Amino acid sequence: MSSRTMRKLQCLKIITVPRRRGAGVRLALLAVWLACLAVAWPLAHRCGQALLPPPPVLALDHFRLNRNLKTYLDDIIIAIEPSSTVCSLRQRVELVVLVTSSPQRFLQRQAVRSTWGRHVPTYFVIGVDGTSAADLTADNYVEAKSYSDMIVFTFQDHYQNLTLKTALMMHWTATRCSEHLQELMLFKTDDDVLVNPWVLRRVLQEHPGNDLIGYSKVNSSLHRDAYNKWYLPRWLYRPDFVSEYLSGTGYLIRGSKLNEILKAAFDVPIINLEDVYFTHIVSKVALGLTLSHDRRLSPYKPWLPLGCMYWGLASTHSLTPNEMLGAWPSVEALGEQYELGNEPCRYFVDNIWSEMYLF
Repeated sequence: MSSRTMRKLQCLKIITVPRRRGAGVRLALLAVWLACLAVAWPLAHRCGQALLPPPPVLALDHFRLNRNLKTYLDDIIIAIEPSSTVCSLRQRVELVVLVTSSPQRFLQRQAVRSTWGRHVPTYFVIGVDGTSAADLTADNYVEAKSYSDMIVFTFQDHYQNLTLKTALMMHWTATRCSEHLQELMLFKTDDDVLVNPWVLRRVLQEHPGNDLIGYSKVNSSLHRDAYNKWYLPRWLYRPDFVSEYLSGTGYLIRGSKLNEILKAAFDVPIINLEDVYFTHIVSKVALGLTLSHDRRLSPYKPWLPLGCMYWGLASTHSLTPNEMLGAWPSVEALGEQYELGNEPCRYFVDNIWSEMYLF
């Protein structure tokens, strides 16, 4: 072996030995890092859980004791209702709007009364802070007597009882408007929804004979997180997905189907999500009724408060009282043009308007 070859081998030894030592060090550091991670990950998870506030208290315990809707309705009475309604008049009734509200949401009700509620027969449905007529507040009593547009039931009013409230709305309409059910449509909506009466009537005209009309949600996953507003525990409903239901922010029910839906619901265990319960579980699954989609009955609202943005919708969700009062003058002005035979915002609605502008 030549001296030149010997020098090359010595150089290789000098180079390779540190590399082997470096690789060993890196492996050791990696092992330490993995060990730290194995310890730190569950520790961080526990610390995170400790720092989170406790889940909100959800009033669902009564559903553990009783899930029969008829039993609940039999125990609830009407504390206050209007002495006269549109259904008690001797005239054809095609549309009645019932609005879910709560005892303390006076400003929301006032916004509705000052805007679209003047153009369609509108009534507010609320419960009480307790469980009896004695729990009705003086403010709610005076308000109900002053406006004659409130239906107050003796059940505890909170979000988890919205299914009971919706059932009471259907039952009230079926009994108080019994002579008009063949031609009547019930529009169930919320007190933070801006209704466009002119477009809503067009929706009715374009869906003759349809049983339920609303904004269809397809293949939706249910919320199992107790922190979520729409939390649905598995002990109430086991499937994780719903094939189709109508958004509860606003949907139409044909009057002739109200008693049929209620009767079927008496055999279906109740859950806390009223739209999933009534439009999917009862109407679609139990009765086989068709849910008709109309994007104008929207669970969203426009990014920009432009009149033509609202004109493209029959209902717009999640408005504050000030937003509703601010948007209404433009909608009403367009409605007056429509009544004169014009087509306001036609180019905008046909060519520019898109659900991309909603949130």
